[in-house]
Amino acid sequence: MRSRVFVILLLGAGIAAAQELPDAPISKATWTTFAGLGAEIVADSVTTRILYQRRYDELNPLVKPFVHAGVPGQAGGSLLGAAAVGGVWLVLRRTHHDRAAAWFLRSVAAGEGGNVARQFMILRTSRNGNDPSGSGPSQPEPMRRHRTHALALNVRGADVL
Repeated sequence: MRSRVFVILLLGAGIAAAQELPDAPISKATWTTFAGLGAEIVADSVTTRILYQRRYDELNPLVKPFVHAGVPGQAGGSLLGAAAVGGVWLVLRRTHHDRAAAWFLRSVAAGEGGNVARQFMILRTSRNGNDPSGSGPSQPEPMRRHRTHALALNVRGADVL
């Protein structure tokens, strides 16, 4: 199975490289969307790290190893995700599917924005390990699960969501 996928990818790359397509200029709106997506990815990484330090855990099995590897692993995972989005956008654009590329980029940015907003809501309601009364650290919270679009976080204890 792996060899079939490899052969298909190799053939696809060869066919794509053999085509000579003109380079069309990229609009300012596209650059702005990419910049906004980049800011959302950074905000997602920061909120994920803060929530992980507050005893939340990643439920997404693809991203979990990156989050558990610390900041360098999480940065690598974010870069891989951004590269995947950019690659799909570039393939759509190079094959003259400009409108599909624009809508793909907008939908990814909207999904990531919704995810970041959800994480900020979880962050607002989570504790940072200090008792609000100021009397010292609180006891560990029970397990809570919060599922979001691109990121699923989990606190050790009982299920809530």
